[in-house]
Amino acid sequence: MTASFPESWFASYQADGCFVAAGLWSAEDLDAMNLAAEELPPFRDETFAPVMHPHRIHETFARAFSHPNLVAVMERLLGGRVSGLQTQLFYCRPGTQGFARHQDNSYVQAPVDGFASAWLALQDVTVENGCLTLYPGTQREPILPVEPCPHHAVQAGQDVNANRIQTVVPSQYQAVDCPLKMGEAAVFHGHTVHSSNPNRSSGFRRALLMTYLRRGESFRPGENAK
Repeated sequence: MTASFPESWFASYQADGCFVAAGLWSAEDLDAMNLAAEELPPFRDETFAPVMHPHRIHETFARAFSHPNLVAVMERLLGGRVSGLQTQLFYCRPGTQGFARHQDNSYVQAPVDGFASAWLALQDVTVENGCLTLYPGTQREPILPVEPCPHHAVQAGQDVNANRIQTVVPSQYQAVDCPLKMGEAAVFHGHTVHSSNPNRSSGFRRALLMTYLRRGESFRPGENAK
């Protein structure tokens, strides 16, 4: 049975293109995800590289991805049945650079309002250890132009394209940091510009990205995500 959700979530999504959802997963769910994260190869070999599609590797992430609470939220946001598109697990060890500004739908190329993401904090996420930065209101924009990042560098433990290009954000939009408690999720529209802060702390910052498409809509599979 799914939970009832605050109407403020959906109002914020319409107004700002983002909101923070709490209570979608139980404490037991979160503990299981953290244990599962430690069973994957990048943790065991200490490369701590992001894991594409962990739901295909470990049933714990498949359960998180298909959790009735999150599916119900996405169906409300996207206006119909949804298909899970992608998951990605981030370890974000100390010293990891932040991810540059981007719109998820610039990669996915789904119809406007047909695609959304949930970024789940698997531990407390702060500005110091690499929380997201969101640009509320940018969901009203089309796919925006991009420019090369001024200090592009490939870093072990980070996506190779994390800091290659960045979205050019119109001047009327202001960046807002989005710290999260363990178990909270930042939910955002496919056109909402976002980035992440570097991890300047002495600890890791685990997070699980889950993306959803309104069922039957077209999208670009991608070279890496497939």
